[in-house]
Amino acid sequence: MDEWKYENAPQLRDLFSRFAKSDWRKLTRWSIKASEVRLLLAIKESHGSCSDAGGMTVSDLSKLLQVTSPTVTQMINNLIKNDYVIRSIHPGDRRVAEITLTDKGEQIAQEAGELFTQLFNGLIDHLGKEQSDQLIALLEQVFQYFEQVGKEQL
Repeated sequence: MDEWKYENAPQLRDLFSRFAKSDWRKLTRWSIKASEVRLLLAIKESHGSCSDAGGMTVSDLSKLLQVTSPTVTQMINNLIKNDYVIRSIHPGDRRVAEITLTDKGEQIAQEAGELFTQLFNGLIDHLGKEQSDQLIALLEQVFQYFEQVGKEQL
């Protein structure tokens, strides 16, 4: 019957497992976790789109990174300890804490942004424009599929 159409399932499972275990997205040269680098990038890239062009709130960052507020708070506390971000009280609403980058955090976010751009430009060079476009379309479909399956199973 149609058994042949599923013959790639073990190979797909293996590839997804290899991606999950790979170090390419975990390694950082700044002695902080990759998730913390992503948080610094999110603050840098969202600067100006925040309310009152101030810092970002934990809630803003949680929504943007699609992680829980306690997870963001834990990352922020570590970044504050290492002088990468500052937590300050919003001048118009003392209940709101804003997170902004320090010069040190801005430097890391700048370097990380450039590094990620180089990394993905290199991937495009490696694959070529046509295959890169195909990869993007396929990964979008994969993402949508897994989002849908996740919603149906909850």
